[in-house]
Amino acid sequence: MCIRLFFLALSMIWSNTGTAFSVTYGELRSAGIKRCEAINGSDYQSGLAFNPDGYRSYYVRSECFQRIAVEFRDQLLCSQVKERWSLLWSSWGYSKSNCQKLVGEGIAADRKILEDRKRRYLQSPVRLRDFRVEANGNGRDFNIVPTFTGEAGGGYWLTFELLLTVPLSQTVLVHSGGYHIDGTSNLSLFIRQEDMRKRFPQFTLNHPYLARASVVLAIGIGDQQGKWSDEFIDQVFPAKERTQVLEKEIRF
Repeated sequence: MCIRLFFLALSMIWSNTGTAFSVTYGELRSAGIKRCEAINGSDYQSGLAFNPDGYRSYYVRSECFQRIAVEFRDQLLCSQVKERWSLLWSSWGYSKSNCQKLVGEGIAADRKILEDRKRRYLQSPVRLRDFRVEANGNGRDFNIVPTFTGEAGGGYWLTFELLLTVPLSQTVLVHSGGYHIDGTSNLSLFIRQEDMRKRFPQFTLNHPYLARASVVLAIGIGDQQGKWSDEFIDQVFPAKERTQVLEKEIRF
């Protein structure tokens, strides 16, 4: 049995990690922008004596855009933030310059969070040691049983595919999903034979197939304090550094 273990930059595999989350950074950002755009630009709040200095008078639309800019770490949105000048109430808190300052501080804090997560992960990363296919107890379907090493437990995205030689480079998806994994995880992934035959009509029992398994550390998109784009995550913690691929011959 031939086993090949390697790490590589496969955009197809990395893009699958995004499906572990119900919504994406881009979708949430777009929804936030639409909410801000729907606000009348002349609407304002003023006389907010109990607010901190700088935030006692503002345009509602600008407040919305600044909040979205900070949450999504997008300095371009700060151009939509207009300071409302007031003789009696401070208003510098909602301004293009302060928006850019807050976004910059958020990016710096996020970078430290991701760098720390990267450091802890690389100390003892979870690795896919092996995987095998077993007959399910119903006598018809299958279980994929992966085994792992490492101590950096967390959310990971697992993908199993068959690599076909005819036609060349074609793949058949066997299973894909997100799991919490560490070195002691005991997973048994149920695979329906009926589903296999729908995806791959030429599927044959007891036939050797080259299978590819990938395990990717799922970073997520942040939280309410700040959300991260794929581009930002990849700048700090590149996908190739948290992706492992294992290929081996299997039989169903």
